[in-house]
Amino acid sequence: MSASAILVLEDGRTFTGEAYGAIGETVGEAVFTTGMTGYQETLTDPSYHRQVVVQTAPHIGNTGVNDDDDESDRIRVAGYVVRDPSRTTSNWRATGALADRLAAEGVVGIAGVDTRALTRHLRERGAMRVGISSRDIDPAALHAAVLASPTMLGADLSAEVTTPQPYVVDAEGSRRYTVAALDLGLKRNITRRLAARGVTTHVLPATTSLDDLLAVGADAVFLSPGPGDPATADHAVSLAREVMRRRIPLFGICFGSQVLGRALGFGTYKLVYGHRGINQPVLDRATGKVEVTTHNHGFAVDAPTDRTSDTEFGAAEVSHVCLNDGVVEGLRCHDVPAFTVQYHPEAAAGPHDADYLFDRFVELVEGTRVHA
Repeated sequence: MSASAILVLEDGRTFTGEAYGAIGETVGEAVFTTGMTGYQETLTDPSYHRQVVVQTAPHIGNTGVNDDDDESDRIRVAGYVVRDPSRTTSNWRATGALADRLAAEGVVGIAGVDTRALTRHLRERGAMRVGISSRDIDPAALHAAVLASPTMLGADLSAEVTTPQPYVVDAEGSRRYTVAALDLGLKRNITRRLAARGVTTHVLPATTSLDDLLAVGADAVFLSPGPGDPATADHAVSLAREVMRRRIPLFGICFGSQVLGRALGFGTYKLVYGHRGINQPVLDRATGKVEVTTHNHGFAVDAPTDRTSDTEFGAAEVSHVCLNDGVVEGLRCHDVPAFTVQYHPEAAAGPHDADYLFDRFVELVEGTRVHA
């Protein structure tokens, strides 16, 4: 018999259920993801740091966990909410059960929750702070802990998820190019996708100086995804500006797109409940093609979608938009070799419609070297 557990939202709404994973108490920002697969990648994605993830898919855990699908070195979520956890694990790649791994890593979760009602509440009221407890079933005490916890707005979290030391991911086969990746919350599949294209990636801490970044002799720079409020990423923004001044090719994903947006002079803002899932439609405005894409972002760039903008680095435009709500999903510079997307072309798990963007990055590097 599982221990009882409660979930209390910032506005006081309370759900009851059973403990799932570790016994204890946790607080964070409540967000929901619509992906029907890929829960292991979600749990280990550094961009979910300090967030309590609600799975809208009702049945979670049936394929267990394995040794290959992690996007970082451990589970990163602050808490986990599911409706119907699988009672068995059935997959040839599985090395263990999801509930056991959550417990082993101290991740507090809750099961048996009406996740449909919880998701509708977050859509109507917006992402908010939340607490889960299977240690003290006192809604008032947990609500007080939630109200005392920090908000995501203004949170500077890159230093909490970045690599402590530089490391290298070698190209598969012969090396064509070298990329310096600023780790703001890097996912492993990004370096895998680059390696498959003959790129060796030097992964560098978020606090890396410009001199140290240039010292690796990279042909291009990559700005990684990551958690927190992009308005706090002043160091990364300064680095991006210096990279563009030197006309070094630059590509960014998610948080990296917000960093480039700020470097170009645009603002950022917090979405009401964010985009999280593997079925988000995005329009590539250059080709007119609609891509089904993977998202995980609670902030967005505030840039005009109806015109090209004049910036310190020349003309820049919004290259991609979300068809659900018109949110900016990509930026492209005309006069310096830089572009970004707000979504995840590395998509693990998820659709592969946008995988070509890694080819576009390589082509940008090739074109820059030809004209150097």
